[in-house]
Amino acid sequence: MSRTILCVDNADRVSSVAAAIDAEETFEAVEATTVEAARTALDERAVVCVVTGYELDDGSGLEIARAIRETAPQTPCVLFTDVSPGAIDTASFEEVLLEYINRDLPDARDRLTYVVDDVINHSAQVGFLKPDDEEERLDALASYDIDELPIQESFDRLTDLIASHFGTAIAFIGLVEAEAEDIVACHGGDWDRLTREDTICTHSMLQEDVMVVEDIREDKRFSENPHLSNLGIRSYAGANMTTPDGHVIGQVCLIDDVVRTYDAEERRELQQFAETAMEVLELRQSVLESRAAPAEVGQ
Repeated sequence: MSRTILCVDNADRVSSVAAAIDAEETFEAVEATTVEAARTALDERAVVCVVTGYELDDGSGLEIARAIRETAPQTPCVLFTDVSPGAIDTASFEEVLLEYINRDLPDARDRLTYVVDDVINHSAQVGFLKPDDEEERLDALASYDIDELPIQESFDRLTDLIASHFGTAIAFIGLVEAEAEDIVACHGGDWDRLTREDTICTHSMLQEDVMVVEDIREDKRFSENPHLSNLGIRSYAGANMTTPDGHVIGQVCLIDDVVRTYDAEERRELQQFAETAMEVLELRQSVLESRAAPAEVGQ
C-alpha cells in the first residue's frame, strides 16, 4: 500500500521534491504550493508525512508544521530547504519540526527519501495532543491507589455487560497515564497497554461528549495507523471517565471489526457506563482510605 507524502514548496520547486519522493516505490507524492493549499490537503486526506520548504509565497513552512501539530501531531514533518538553520525564524514556534535537510547538499534527494521513511517508522517521536490540564489530570489519576484497589472483578463484569449490551467485539476500560493507556479490563481481547500515540482514546479524551469513529479507514487521523489496523479495529466509541474535580483520567470504549454507528441514546448509555466505572473507582478508593485512617490515628 502506498504511503501518501504531502510535498509543499513554491511552484518552481515542488515538482522536483515530489519526483524525489515518487522515486521510492512505496511513496505517493501529493503537491501543494502554498500554506493555504497545504492546510486544505491536510483536511481532505490522510498523509503519513509532510515535506515542506521554508519560504512559501503566502507564508512559512513552519506555519504548516504548526498546523500539523494542532490537528495531527503524530504526522512527522521534514523541512527541506536551502535556508540555513540560523536564518530560520523559530522564535514563535516551539519544537514544531522533527527533521531538517539542506536541499543544497549533493545527496539531498537521496537523503530525503531515507529520512522520510525513517521518521514515518518512528512517528511516535512526534508526540500527541494533550489536555490543557494534563499535569493536574495526571495528579488526579495518581491519587487513586490503582494497584491496591479491588477493582478487577468489578471492571471485568462491567466490560462483559457493556459488550453484551452493545453487541460489540471488544469493550474495555482504560486509564490514561503520561505516555500510555493501561487497559485495566477488556472483554474480547487481551490488551493490557497501548501507547498514547497509538490509541484513539488520546483524541477521545479531549472531547466533552462521547466520541464515535464509525470507520477508521475513512478518518484521516487514524487511517494510516498500522497499529490500529493490526489490532483489527474498524470502529470505535469512547466515553470519558471524569473525576469529581473534572479531570478525565480514563475511557470506557467499544471496539468492533466492522463499521458501526451509535445513535444518541446509545451514546448516552455508553456515557452512563463510564460514569459507573468512575463510581466504582471512587467507592473502592474511599473504602481503602477509610480502612487506613484508624491505623494512622493510632500511630
